[in-house]
Amino acid sequence: MPRTPVVIVAGGEPGSSAFLRSFEWTGRYVVAVDRGLNTVAELGLTPDLFVGDGDSARVDLVAMLNRQRTSVVMLPVHKDVSDLEAAFDQLTAMEFSGPVVVLAGLGGRLDHLLFNLQLAVRYMTVFEDICFEDAQCLARPLAGVVDLALAPGQVVSLVPQTQRVQLTLEGFEYPLVHAIVAQGSTRTLSNVVRAPVQHIAVEQGTALMIVLKAEPNAEFERGDLGNNRP
Repeated sequence: MPRTPVVIVAGGEPGSSAFLRSFEWTGRYVVAVDRGLNTVAELGLTPDLFVGDGDSARVDLVAMLNRQRTSVVMLPVHKDVSDLEAAFDQLTAMEFSGPVVVLAGLGGRLDHLLFNLQLAVRYMTVFEDICFEDAQCLARPLAGVVDLALAPGQVVSLVPQTQRVQLTLEGFEYPLVHAIVAQGSTRTLSNVVRAPVQHIAVEQGTALMIVLKAEPNAEFERGDLGNNRP
Protein backbone atom coordinates (compact mmCIF):
# COMPACT_ATOMS: atom_id res chain seq x y z
CA MET A 1 0.00 0.00 0.00
CA PRO A 2 1.33 3.49 -0.81
CA ARG A 3 2.91 5.01 2.30
CA THR A 4 3.90 8.22 0.52
CA PRO A 5 3.17 11.24 2.74
CA VAL A 6 0.08 13.09 1.54
CA VAL A 7 -0.72 16.78 1.76
CA ILE A 8 -4.32 17.77 1.13
CA VAL A 9 -5.04 21.39 0.27
CA ALA A 10 -8.65 21.81 1.30
CA GLY A 11 -11.15 24.44 0.23
CA GLY A 12 -11.08 26.64 3.33
CA GLU A 13 -9.37 29.96 3.78
CA PRO A 14 -5.71 29.32 2.86
CA GLY A 15 -4.34 31.66 5.51
CA SER A 16 -0.71 32.74 5.59
CA SER A 17 0.98 32.51 2.20
CA ALA A 18 4.36 32.64 3.97
CA PHE A 19 3.47 29.50 5.92
CA LEU A 20 2.27 27.70 2.80
CA ARG A 21 5.41 28.62 0.87
CA SER A 22 7.63 27.44 3.73
CA PHE A 23 5.84 24.11 3.95
CA GLU A 24 7.91 21.10 2.89
CA TRP A 25 6.20 19.94 -0.31
CA THR A 26 9.00 17.71 -1.60
CA GLY A 27 8.23 14.01 -1.71
CA ARG A 28 4.52 14.45 -0.89
CA TYR A 29 1.49 13.37 -2.87
CA VAL A 30 -0.45 16.61 -3.36
CA VAL A 31 -4.24 16.56 -3.34
CA ALA A 32 -6.23 19.67 -4.27
CA VAL A 33 -9.79 19.68 -2.98
CA ASP A 34 -11.98 21.97 -5.10
CA ARG A 35 -11.08 25.57 -4.11
CA GLY A 36 -7.78 24.17 -2.90
CA LEU A 37 -6.79 24.00 -6.57
CA ASN A 38 -6.67 27.81 -6.59
CA THR A 39 -4.23 27.76 -3.67
CA VAL A 40 -2.07 25.05 -5.23
CA ALA A 41 -1.86 27.01 -8.48
CA GLU A 42 -0.92 30.23 -6.65
CA LEU A 43 1.97 28.32 -5.09
CA GLY A 44 3.14 27.25 -8.55
CA LEU A 45 2.46 23.57 -7.85
CA THR A 46 0.72 20.85 -9.85
CA PRO A 47 -1.54 18.51 -7.86
CA ASP A 48 -1.26 14.75 -8.19
CA LEU A 49 -4.99 14.44 -7.53
CA PHE A 50 -7.93 16.82 -7.84
CA VAL A 51 -11.21 16.02 -6.08
CA GLY A 52 -14.18 18.37 -6.20
CA ASP A 53 -17.42 19.45 -7.79
CA GLY A 54 -15.88 22.59 -9.27
CA ASP A 55 -18.22 25.02 -7.55
CA SER A 56 -15.42 26.99 -5.91
CA ALA A 57 -12.34 26.11 -7.96
CA ARG A 58 -11.46 28.45 -10.83
CA VAL A 59 -13.05 27.05 -13.98
CA ASP A 60 -9.97 27.80 -16.08
CA LEU A 61 -7.70 25.93 -13.65
CA VAL A 62 -9.94 22.86 -13.72
CA ALA A 63 -10.04 22.98 -17.51
CA MET A 64 -6.24 23.23 -17.74
CA LEU A 65 -5.55 20.18 -15.58
CA ASN A 66 -3.39 17.72 -17.48
CA ARG A 67 -5.07 14.33 -16.97
CA GLN A 68 -1.75 12.62 -17.67
CA ARG A 69 -0.17 14.43 -14.73
CA THR A 70 -3.16 14.89 -12.43
CA SER A 71 -5.81 12.32 -11.59
CA VAL A 72 -9.18 14.08 -11.65
CA VAL A 73 -12.26 13.02 -9.68
CA MET A 74 -15.17 15.29 -10.58
CA LEU A 75 -18.04 15.13 -8.14
CA PRO A 76 -21.69 16.08 -8.59
CA VAL A 77 -22.72 19.36 -7.00
CA HIS A 78 -25.60 17.64 -5.19
CA LYS A 79 -24.14 14.88 -3.02
CA ASP A 80 -24.22 13.49 0.51
CA VAL A 81 -20.56 14.12 1.41
CA SER A 82 -18.24 17.10 1.43
CA ASP A 83 -15.46 17.38 -1.13
CA LEU A 84 -12.92 16.76 1.63
CA GLU A 85 -14.66 13.59 2.79
CA ALA A 86 -14.71 12.41 -0.83
CA ALA A 87 -10.95 13.07 -1.02
CA PHE A 88 -10.34 10.94 2.08
CA ASP A 89 -12.51 8.21 0.55
CA GLN A 90 -10.54 8.39 -2.70
CA LEU A 91 -7.21 8.10 -0.90
CA THR A 92 -8.58 5.13 1.04
CA ALA A 93 -9.71 3.47 -2.19
CA MET A 94 -6.21 4.05 -3.60
CA GLU A 95 -4.86 2.28 -0.48
CA PHE A 96 -2.83 5.18 0.84
CA SER A 97 -1.93 4.60 4.48
CA GLY A 98 0.91 7.01 5.29
CA PRO A 99 0.76 10.33 7.15
CA VAL A 100 -1.65 13.03 5.94
CA VAL A 101 -1.39 16.78 6.50
CA VAL A 102 -4.41 18.93 5.65
CA LEU A 103 -3.78 22.59 4.84
CA ALA A 104 -6.47 25.27 4.33
CA GLY A 105 -8.84 23.20 6.44
CA LEU A 106 -8.98 25.28 9.62
CA GLY A 107 -10.02 28.69 8.30
CA GLY A 108 -13.40 29.86 7.12
CA ARG A 109 -16.82 28.69 8.22
CA LEU A 110 -17.21 27.28 11.73
CA ASP A 111 -19.42 24.40 10.59
CA HIS A 112 -16.84 23.39 7.99
CA LEU A 113 -14.11 23.49 10.64
CA LEU A 114 -16.03 21.27 13.05
CA PHE A 115 -16.90 18.72 10.38
CA ASN A 116 -13.32 18.75 9.06
CA LEU A 117 -11.93 17.87 12.49
CA GLN A 118 -14.49 15.10 12.83
CA LEU A 119 -13.19 13.70 9.54
CA ALA A 120 -9.70 13.60 11.04
CA VAL A 121 -11.02 11.53 13.93
CA ARG A 122 -13.00 9.27 11.64
CA TYR A 123 -10.10 8.43 9.31
CA MET A 124 -7.31 8.29 11.91
CA THR A 125 -7.29 4.48 11.88
CA VAL A 126 -6.89 4.38 8.09
CA PHE A 127 -3.79 6.55 7.90
CA GLU A 128 -0.56 6.52 9.87
CA ASP A 129 -1.29 10.03 11.14
CA ILE A 130 -3.64 12.89 10.28
CA CYS A 131 -3.17 16.51 11.23
CA PHE A 132 -4.71 19.81 10.21
CA GLU A 133 -2.25 22.68 10.25
CA ASP A 134 -1.96 26.39 9.56
CA ALA A 135 0.31 29.19 10.71
CA GLN A 136 -1.48 29.51 14.06
CA CYS A 137 -2.24 25.98 15.18
CA LEU A 138 -2.08 22.25 14.62
CA ALA A 139 -4.94 19.82 15.28
CA ARG A 140 -4.32 16.09 15.49
CA PRO A 141 -6.48 13.19 16.78
CA LEU A 142 -4.71 10.90 19.22
CA ALA A 143 -5.25 7.37 20.51
CA GLY A 144 -2.48 5.44 22.20
CA VAL A 145 0.94 6.81 23.09
CA VAL A 146 2.87 9.65 21.47
CA ASP A 147 6.05 11.50 22.42
CA LEU A 148 6.37 15.09 21.23
CA ALA A 149 9.04 17.79 21.15
CA LEU A 150 6.92 20.92 21.27
CA ALA A 151 8.53 24.18 22.34
CA PRO A 152 8.23 25.01 26.04
CA GLY A 153 5.51 27.60 26.53
CA GLN A 154 3.27 26.35 23.75
CA VAL A 155 -0.37 25.91 24.72
CA VAL A 156 -1.93 22.48 24.20
CA SER A 157 -5.55 21.41 24.63
CA LEU A 158 -6.89 17.88 24.48
CA VAL A 159 -10.57 17.64 23.52
CA PRO A 160 -12.25 14.28 24.28
CA GLN A 161 -13.86 12.81 21.17
CA THR A 162 -15.42 9.82 22.90
CA GLN A 163 -17.71 9.64 25.92
CA ARG A 164 -14.66 9.60 28.12
CA VAL A 165 -10.90 9.37 27.75
CA GLN A 166 -8.18 8.20 30.10
CA LEU A 167 -5.03 10.30 29.90
CA THR A 168 -1.50 10.40 31.21
CA LEU A 169 0.41 13.63 30.51
CA GLU A 170 4.07 14.29 31.25
CA GLY A 171 6.12 17.39 30.48
CA PHE A 172 3.24 19.83 30.95
CA GLU A 173 2.33 22.49 33.51
CA TYR A 174 -0.49 20.24 34.67
CA PRO A 175 0.50 16.56 34.42
CA LEU A 176 -2.08 13.80 34.66
CA VAL A 177 -1.77 10.13 35.60
CA HIS A 178 -4.47 7.76 34.33
CA ALA A 179 -7.02 10.58 34.65
CA ILE A 180 -10.55 10.06 33.39
CA VAL A 181 -11.87 13.08 31.47
CA ALA A 182 -15.49 13.12 30.31
CA GLN A 183 -16.54 14.42 26.92
CA GLY A 184 -17.50 18.07 27.34
CA SER A 185 -15.20 18.61 30.33
CA THR A 186 -12.77 21.56 30.13
CA ARG A 187 -10.21 19.94 32.42
CA THR A 188 -7.72 19.54 29.57
CA LEU A 189 -8.17 23.02 28.14
CA SER A 190 -5.06 25.22 27.73
CA ASN A 191 -2.28 23.17 29.28
CA VAL A 192 1.28 24.51 28.79
CA VAL A 193 4.41 22.71 27.63
CA ARG A 194 7.18 22.86 30.23
CA ALA A 195 9.68 20.08 29.39
CA PRO A 196 11.66 19.71 26.14
CA VAL A 197 9.99 16.34 25.52
CA GLN A 198 6.34 15.63 26.25
CA HIS A 199 4.58 12.30 26.71
CA ILE A 200 0.88 11.86 26.01
CA ALA A 201 -0.86 8.53 26.55
CA VAL A 202 -4.50 8.28 25.54
CA GLU A 203 -5.15 5.04 27.33
CA GLN A 204 -8.85 4.88 26.59
CA GLY A 205 -10.89 6.62 23.92
CA THR A 206 -9.79 9.30 21.45
CA ALA A 207 -8.73 12.89 22.05
CA LEU A 208 -8.18 15.75 19.63
CA MET A 209 -4.93 17.58 20.39
CA ILE A 210 -4.86 21.27 19.48
CA VAL A 211 -1.50 23.03 19.66
CA LEU A 212 -1.31 26.82 19.52
CA LYS A 213 1.88 27.84 17.73
CA ALA A 214 1.75 31.51 18.73
CA GLU A 215 3.81 32.87 21.59
CA PRO A 216 1.92 32.51 24.88
CA ASN A 217 0.49 35.70 26.29
CA ALA A 218 1.07 37.07 29.77
CA GLU A 219 -1.93 35.23 31.18
CA PHE A 220 -0.53 31.89 30.12
CA GLU A 221 2.90 32.79 31.40
CA ARG A 222 1.44 33.40 34.86
CA GLY A 223 -0.01 29.90 34.79
CA ASP A 224 -3.54 31.28 35.13
CA LEU A 225 -5.13 28.12 33.77
CA GLY A 226 -7.64 27.11 36.37
CA ASN A 227 -9.48 24.63 34.18
CA ASN A 228 -6.36 22.51 33.83
CA ARG A 229 -5.65 21.74 37.44
CA PRO A 230 -5.97 18.00 38.01
